Amino acid sequence: MGPRKESGGWCGWILVLVVLAVIAAAIAVAIRMKIHPSRAPPVPGPPGAIVSKYSDTLKIATQFFDIQKSGKLVNNNITWRGDSALKDGSQANLDLSKGMYDAGDHMKFGFPMAFTATILSWAILEYGDQMAAVNQLQPAQDSLKWITDY
Repeated sequence: MGPRKESGGWCGWILVLVVLAVIAAAIAVAIRMKIHPSRAPPVPGPPGAIVSKYSDTLKIATQFFDIQKSGKLVNNNITWRGDSALKDGSQANLDLSKGMYDAGDHMKFGFPMAFTATILSWAILEYGDQMAAVNQLQPAQDSLKWITDY
């Protein structure tokens, strides 16, 4: 047997160099972020200004509740939508004509409607002042009342 040649340590050294390079890059990024912090661009307009695209979106979102209504529609603003399910519960002498459909398929489910009422009431409590600023608080409250009257 001849003398053993010692080699194969280069793989470990490459791994050490890679780890040191990653640590050096992380330190460089941390220092750069400390010196030049990134800032979000300012919101245009004065504080509390109403952005029309958000108020239009809220109006369309509250209109969705009007589209999903079941029963005798009062002050119907949806021209293609008429009264529906006026005799729901009549066999059991119950008035189940109100409520809301679940996804426009002419089915009313209790749990999804309860979830909708919960989220809608939470939104009214949390953001009612902003809804009032864009004249959408009353339609949201009317939709919530429609659900709770069911």
